[in-house]
Amino acid sequence: MSSLLLLRHGQAAFGADDYDSLSPLGVRQAEATGVFFAEREMAFDAVYVGPRHRHRDTARSAVSDAGLLAVPALDEFAEGDVLLAAARRELLARGEPWPEDRAAQLRHYGAQLRHWSTGTATVAGATPLAEFGATVGDWLDSLRQGVRGQRLLAVTSAGTIALLACRALWLPDNRVHELLLALDNASLSEIVFDAQRLSLRVFNSTAHLPAALASRI
Repeated sequence: MSSLLLLRHGQAAFGADDYDSLSPLGVRQAEATGVFFAEREMAFDAVYVGPRHRHRDTARSAVSDAGLLAVPALDEFAEGDVLLAAARRELLARGEPWPEDRAAQLRHYGAQLRHWSTGTATVAGATPLAEFGATVGDWLDSLRQGVRGQRLLAVTSAGTIALLACRALWLPDNRVHELLLALDNASLSEIVFDAQRLSLRVFNSTAHLPAALASRI
């Protein structure tokens, strides 16, 4: 069996003009993950990294910049600002103001994730679920057919990890938002696999992070 360890990037600049960068907290989360790997002398046969800056910056802090393999299929289906903009448009269409309260903003953000996942509404600027699932699923299938007995690391985003977890749990892709909303920043999940078997061993573990570094958005 091979092991695919999935590392969600550290906290991004949610709500900022440039979402695709690590916040100061995100940097500390990535560094703490690197300390965890080093203390346990965890080595990987390959390290795959999504195409975003926050993916590569997290990987650099966690395992260094040497030998990282860029994988376009590990991209997220949409940036946070795309989902926020969709939430704002939905409220505007209903004649409702955008709330100042962050918790309320996150509820509307979560509603857009559910729209995208369940198909109840189109989210402009987001890759459709069928296309996203096919891209990520094809990448996983290529690993299952080509990798034997290796330990792999992939640094990517919550949507990608949630989709892979759905596949490992044999859940339909339209359940992806349920797993996505549970994922913490810099969390670790693990899939074990070979050509015949596929299982989720760990999901959304943050035991490697000090409690002060915990965050979800």
